[in-house]
Amino acid sequence: MNIPNNILMYIPGYVYWKDLNGVYLGCNQMEVELAGLKSPEEIIGKTDYDFPWKDSAPILQETDKRIIKTKVPEEIIEIPTLSHGRKMVMLTRKSPLYDDKDNVIGIIGVSIDITDRKVKEDKENEVKIQWGINNILRYTPGCIYWKDINGVYLGCNQAEAELLGFKSIQEVIGKTDYDLSWKYEAEILRKTDQRIIENRKVEEVLERVTASNGKEVIMLTRKSPLYDDKGNVRGVVGVSIDITDRRRVEELQRKLILQEELYNIAKQVSHDIFSPISSLKMVQFMSADKLSEKEKNILDLSIKSIETMSRSLMDKYACMKSQKNGTSQNKEEYIILGLSLDSIVEIKKYEYKINNVEINYYPDKENSSVSVKGDSSRFSRMMSNIINNAIESLEGKDEGRVDIGYILKKDKVEIYVKDNGKGMPKETIEKIINCQEVQTKKKNGHGLGFEQIMQTLKDMNAQILINSKENIGTEIRLILNTIKQKNV
Repeated sequence: MNIPNNILMYIPGYVYWKDLNGVYLGCNQMEVELAGLKSPEEIIGKTDYDFPWKDSAPILQETDKRIIKTKVPEEIIEIPTLSHGRKMVMLTRKSPLYDDKDNVIGIIGVSIDITDRKVKEDKENEVKIQWGINNILRYTPGCIYWKDINGVYLGCNQAEAELLGFKSIQEVIGKTDYDLSWKYEAEILRKTDQRIIENRKVEEVLERVTASNGKEVIMLTRKSPLYDDKGNVRGVVGVSIDITDRRRVEELQRKLILQEELYNIAKQVSHDIFSPISSLKMVQFMSADKLSEKEKNILDLSIKSIETMSRSLMDKYACMKSQKNGTSQNKEEYIILGLSLDSIVEIKKYEYKINNVEINYYPDKENSSVSVKGDSSRFSRMMSNIINNAIESLEGKDEGRVDIGYILKKDKVEIYVKDNGKGMPKETIEKIINCQEVQTKKKNGHGLGFEQIMQTLKDMNAQILINSKENIGTEIRLILNTIKQKNV
């Protein structure tokens, strides 16, 4: 094939042509220099296996054979390896080479060195990819974060930073869970991370953490090991989704189902309890001459308390049924504070008389008839829970003491329960005030009454103040609105 040399000389690229067996038939000066030769004549008769790019020869010849077979020109990227291991990125266009009778006798190719352009494009693509990743992380509807094997944050997305109360991601980097708003839950989080690192297994867990605003957040979290390029575990990566509202709806649904079951039980218990009450009254009557006046009063108060609780259960059952039927049977009830607290304290003194606990009662004698609005049985249960908690905090004390009293202050009455027990840590008090779940190690389950206490106070539009010091004691003050009772 005769091609004028002056045209080949000025073509801005590497030009070459080969026969059907991949043997070079000719080339231009640029291809000569690339092959490390002195003249175009030296390339004739050689193959790609004779040049610095011999390692790439199989791929190059495979392309040539395909073009010869299909007779279709191709534009491809070729990356031949040159001397000293250097690679070139070539934009190549190859076409079938025909003789005068239109028979395919080989291929002709033109290659342009685009190495610098490719490097630039790669960098631009890398920037685009990084930008894309950052955008994905930023707008992903969830919290994404990754930590090293020591629990130190290496990075996160904006959602995680904002949950923690930070303006930027950089403020999170370098910190551990012990430095963040959920420091009280950090030990649990750390154990999960360590287990994932040790087992090299992905886990899906529910995590309860405290956000920067102090509210408890329930997160559905999926964590997996974080590997380096060599397959070594370097930490954990996690994705967490806030399911607090969904969880609360599910818990509410479960509570409603449980409530229905409990109210059905309450109805049966309320009905059945009148028989043993009648028996107790019979025993009371038969033993009247054998009991002291104080023992008679205690027995009488206990029977009345059981009757009150039973009627309260029946009232609540009726109230629930009426609400289901679209009617309302809510009624206002007035509690004479002095009478109610007198009964509760007397029962508690009798209940705990063998516990070596000194229970002191300080009523406001000048205002013993002061009244508050509320459900008397729920109020009694609330006060019982508070006193039980105070008494159980005295465990291990040689001289345990609980002071109970109330004081009228203008249009409000303040009830106090004070003990010299083990006290409560600050975080426990915060959880009680915020109506969060409180873990307790107290016996008989009395510590579980905080939920009932807070709900009763809420319904009575009352306040609670807690002042506690560990190993010194706790003082709980309830502030209730007084009312003028009608027809008392």
